Amino acid sequence: MLYRSHYGDLQFMHAMGAYDGETAGETVDRMKMWAEFLWGVAVGKTPTGVFIRELNHPDLAAYFPGDLTATNLFATGIVEVRKDLDQVAMGALLHMVQDSFSQAHTERGLESGAQCGNTGFDKPGQIQRFHSYAQQSSTSHDTEDTSKALALHTMQISPSAVDVSRAFLALWKEKKSWMEVSEFFDCVFDVKDRSVEADAGPYVAPPRGSSPERLDP
Repeated sequence: MLYRSHYGDLQFMHAMGAYDGETAGETVDRMKMWAEFLWGVAVGKTPTGVFIRELNHPDLAAYFPGDLTATNLFATGIVEVRKDLDQVAMGALLHMVQDSFSQAHTERGLESGAQCGNTGFDKPGQIQRFHSYAQQSSTSHDTEDTSKALALHTMQISPSAVDVSRAFLALWKEKKSWMEVSEFFDCVFDVKDRSVEADAGPYVAPPRGSSPERLDP
């Protein structure tokens, strides 16, 4: 999971394209698929002891075709969190939401001042492009994921990653259905052009033979 979500086919979990050239439409559709599953676990609607491939989520099952349950996925080797899988799932959703505000993950436009339909929440900047990690410099990437970058972001951007996270938490505490939440999700992850392809952006790794790069994103 760690490898696949950082370097492979599950990079949508971090609001990134799986490879250079993946379209924004493909990435956001996979993110929504993942968010729907996480929301079901978070509000207690999705059984955590059933194989994921049997949950009537065929697209998600393609990523987890084996004998894997939500409990296995979130709590293998971490027995103490099994009683709190709702919180673990919500944390995974917020992780993806917050990553989408990191410039090394997702390029967003300026905020328009609009609201997200009838939700009462402000709309963040529209997504211009997703980045992919394959050709990025890990050092350059990491500078956008620091507490310093977050502090600067929250001072300059409204709604910020913190504001949007707070909104999702409010919907969770109200036990809103996915049908209700999906409207807000679509607003938060509104893509300007679904055909735009993922790339490394301005975080391209230096040519081979230059200073060495760390391998972890």
